[in-house]
Amino acid sequence: MGNKISVDPDRLEDLANEFVSHLSKIEEEYKSLHLELVNLISSAPAEYSHCFYQVGDPWGTGNQLVDLLSEMEIDLRMTANKFSDADNLVGQLYKLHEKYGALTAMGALVSKQLAFYGLGFTQFIKNSDDVYMYKHMNALNKLTDVVDNSKFRNVARAYLNPTFLLKKYRDVPFADLVHKKVAKYLPGDVVKYTDSSKALFEGIKHRALDSTTFKSFLQTGAKFAKTNAVSAVLVTGVMETGGMGLKISENYAKYGDNPEVLKRENAKAVGNAVNNTVAISGGSIAGAVVGGALGSLVGPVGTVVGAVAGSFVGGLVGEQAAKLTAGIAEKAAIVIKEPIHDGLELIKGGLEKAGKVVEGVNNGADFVNDQIKDTIADPIGKVGEIGKGLTKAKETASSLADGAKDFFEDKFSFF
Repeated sequence: MGNKISVDPDRLEDLANEFVSHLSKIEEEYKSLHLELVNLISSAPAEYSHCFYQVGDPWGTGNQLVDLLSEMEIDLRMTANKFSDADNLVGQLYKLHEKYGALTAMGALVSKQLAFYGLGFTQFIKNSDDVYMYKHMNALNKLTDVVDNSKFRNVARAYLNPTFLLKKYRDVPFADLVHKKVAKYLPGDVVKYTDSSKALFEGIKHRALDSTTFKSFLQTGAKFAKTNAVSAVLVTGVMETGGMGLKISENYAKYGDNPEVLKRENAKAVGNAVNNTVAISGGSIAGAVVGGALGSLVGPVGTVVGAVAGSFVGGLVGEQAAKLTAGIAEKAAIVIKEPIHDGLELIKGGLEKAGKVVEGVNNGADFVNDQIKDTIADPIGKVGEIGKGLTKAKETASSLADGAKDFFEDKFSFF
């Protein structure tokens, strides 16, 4: 007996669609029965009302059945999606590229930070009390004086980052903002978190940890986390919103003629986007705090670099955690599928147009997948097929050239 099974993801999806069709009919039926029962009881004479005391309400029973079938549909479609993903070689390569791209981006950020510190734009030193302090390069300090005392102060800050115009950065020197632009954190926050982290580790090491040290670590860590949270939630939210838009557009292309399935799938897309944003951002924020604390063992520069690495690793952990709560998020979103659908219907035209583009891309990916699988299954035959195609193209080109030569020789023979 073979150790492989053949599963058609399309058949599983068709089965899931049938579940949704039955779900819709059951919902209509039990709600209708509920109304009929209510009308019957309300219209019955008072002396016979006691006859209905033990009569069950179809609403509760029907609701339980719908919930059960709904969970089965979610599991079934998830299974179909997993089989589709496993069969999508191009998609797997793209996901590998995403991970590689994220790792490259992290490396680029760390390199930029290390270059900034290596060139001495900001230096961290210990004072006589063994507490870290920071100082900027003289040229950077002079630039700060020029910028902060000029009429272009706000323009320069906005150029670095529009958020630097906020009230909380009003009294922050320009040099500190340059550090934040490169290192993500204000140098003062880095110093405070480094000192509190080292104090925490020393207290644990010598078994002399007190509440003051622990409280300081929590306070500075919370501020450190808050700084990272802004970028983590923003980046993850933008990515997930984009992915959600593509998924919804694809749903309009696939299920536009099946409203009940469309409502459920769009609600799932919204639920998953929220779920992923929360899980991945949460993991990234926690990872930055832990990575920064561990990096503090080698000083403030280690705190900054450790936070970047920790944020990346935490994001990957959050991504895996999101898979565990995906089903819960989908069920919660399905409960409000009607208002979600009503909102999306307002921009239906744009989603349908985008859906056609997504469908075209999917068809192209399917074609490439088929070509890859055919080549893997019969590499020699595929190469021969390509060779025949090239030979045919060569013969066709040669025929055209000969025909053109005969034409010109005949028509212009008088030359």
